Amino acid sequence: MEAAVVAACSAVLLLGAGFHVYWGLGGRIGASVSLPQREDGSPAVKETAVGALAVGLVLALVFLLVLGFAGLIQLPVPHWLLKTAIILWAAIFTLRALSWSRYFGLFKRVRNTRFARYDSLLYSPSCLLLGLGLFLLALADTA
Repeated sequence: MEAAVVAACSAVLLLGAGFHVYWGLGGRIGASVSLPQREDGSPAVKETAVGALAVGLVLALVFLLVLGFAGLIQLPVPHWLLKTAIILWAAIFTLRALSWSRYFGLFKRVRNTRFARYDSLLYSPSCLLLGLGLFLLALADTA
């Protein structure tokens, strides 16, 4: 089971990282639904290439953290610190998915925008999958 969880988390992290780097480098596919929108469809946050690249980098680093925690790569970090980081990221992704924010999360209040529909069908469930998967990895750890 652990291999399947590592594979699922890795796939979601790599896909997310890839899209964010793509958007940060100027890609337009999916960009219109990549940021929260107000009720009138206008962006709720300012789009920046640096922001997209930063999110892509963070997701790639979490991917490396997962690989290191699973023992698939060697990281110069003690195992207890990797486990702590896995639990922290599990909480972050789970909280993002279950957020009561106005614009994102499964309990968002603005639900009639294109971003909100993608968030409900794809982004929040992906964050919940990541959060639960990372919690499972931490719980299954016997090292």
